[in-house]
Amino acid sequence: MKANQHQIIAFNAACKHKGFSKAAVTLGVTQSSVTQNVAKFEALIGAKLFERRRSGLVLTPAGERIHRVTEEIGHLYTILDQWIEEYAQLDRGQLRIVAAAARPVMSYMKRFMDRYPGVKLSFENASWRRCADMLRNSDADVALMPEPEIKTGLHVQLVEERRHTAIVYRGHRLFERDAISMFDLVDESILMSNVSSFARWRLEARAAELGVTFTSPMRVASTPMAIEAAHEELGIAFTYEDAVTLPENLRSIEITELDEPYRLVAACSSDMRNLALIRGFFDCMD
Repeated sequence: MKANQHQIIAFNAACKHKGFSKAAVTLGVTQSSVTQNVAKFEALIGAKLFERRRSGLVLTPAGERIHRVTEEIGHLYTILDQWIEEYAQLDRGQLRIVAAAARPVMSYMKRFMDRYPGVKLSFENASWRRCADMLRNSDADVALMPEPEIKTGLHVQLVEERRHTAIVYRGHRLFERDAISMFDLVDESILMSNVSSFARWRLEARAAELGVTFTSPMRVASTPMAIEAAHEELGIAFTYEDAVTLPENLRSIEITELDEPYRLVAACSSDMRNLALIRGFFDCMD
């Protein structure tokens, strides 16, 4: 007797979610279906694959060894299923998109929807590091993000080059400047978005190189909130140029020490780059 696709899919889902109930919800089947398929798979292997603990299911040594193989098989099943359904024509299916910022991904999504109205799109906003993780974990199909530090297993295509700028409100002493140095900002109220923000990471990394310490940082939940706080004259925000349409009382000003552009890229798993849906989306970025 050989293992079948349902057993492998159930086993992989139980591994990923560390439980049968969550695996069942993800797969859209009953918990008993997942449990039975895993039990049949264990009987076929002749070894116990999971241990039950308070934190959830934990793979046994045998389970870890088997999972290294089934994870790859499951990935191939996914590719095969998508090719069967989507390769010949782009009139059905779903494309999951994640991006570190709304621009320009929303315009690409609109272009894609106009070309392929039968395809369902889902969108999630995530930090630049999480975007790459979601691709590698097969939780997203396409990501638009700053170029990842580690590109192993990813197909990456340049979208555009960007620069980070300071967002300054009218009436501030720096409002009329053509450029601002980080040294000008030492005693200013600096609006910092959450710890996963690429803009914040890049600003703090460059400041550390220069020995600059911001004495009055203010933490906010997101870049849009930082822009709103700057609009209310609570401090100076940071984002990439043209990230949002700024109110009339705000200006985007170059930061001298951050004049080197960074690369915004579109990325997908290397194994998925030739799927029709993904190729169709990449074509919409030309």
